Amino acid sequence: METTDDRLPDLMRRATETLEPRYPDLVERGMQRGVVRRRRRRVVSTAATAAVVAITIGGIAAVQANLGQHAGQPPVAGISTPTPKPSPKVSTKPVPLPPASPAQTLQTLKALLPAGLSTSGDKTWGDDFIAVGLLVDDGKGKAWLEVSVQTVKYDPDCINQPESQNCQVRPDGTVLRSYVGSDGEGTLNSVILEYPDRRAISLTSTNSLALKTPATRPEPPLSIDQLLEMVDNNSWSFPSANYGKNLNR
Repeated sequence: METTDDRLPDLMRRATETLEPRYPDLVERGMQRGVVRRRRRRVVSTAATAAVVAITIGGIAAVQANLGQHAGQPPVAGISTPTPKPSPKVSTKPVPLPPASPAQTLQTLKALLPAGLSTSGDKTWGDDFIAVGLLVDDGKGKAWLEVSVQTVKYDPDCINQPESQNCQVRPDGTVLRSYVGSDGEGTLNSVILEYPDRRAISLTSTNSLALKTPATRPEPPLSIDQLLEMVDNNSWSFPSANYGKNLNR
């Protein structure tokens, strides 16, 4: 007699012989799982890309912040950044002044006078040189002041010069002489500057109304230091080498 345990395998086989697998259902569910997985991969990929972009933008912003408010923006792809043109070079060579004239020399003299001086009685003269003079008053009495400019041969050193003239040769070859003296009647302060290119200028301040006249005040109104500051100014113009006559004097 067969037992239940002996018949169970046969019963299970017969029960499953008429069953057919639901292939469409299996395929549909498999496709759905594939769609879900692809969507998940796209989400993950998009999130990763966004993170990379955010990190890049943050890095650029940090660099620009370190460079300051006026740092240039990063170049746009496909657009070339124009190369800045170099600024034109400005010449530092001084522009030569026009040849001197009596009127221009007088104007320069007045412009270089220390503040607080009044002027009057200006004059001009000279043949192969230009000389101008005027009376100046600092409130202690009028006194004569004159300047001469010329282009002549000059003494390039201080050999055989009197010690009273305080002669010195500058590194550029310019010879400077200054002295306090007397013209027989009054006292005068004088400065002479001679350049290697033959330009020469002298400036004299007296304590009288003219050279070789009695003194009208104790001291000249302009000191040696004041005269030196004036004569050493680059505002002076000089006559040409063939100015006037008696060029061989």
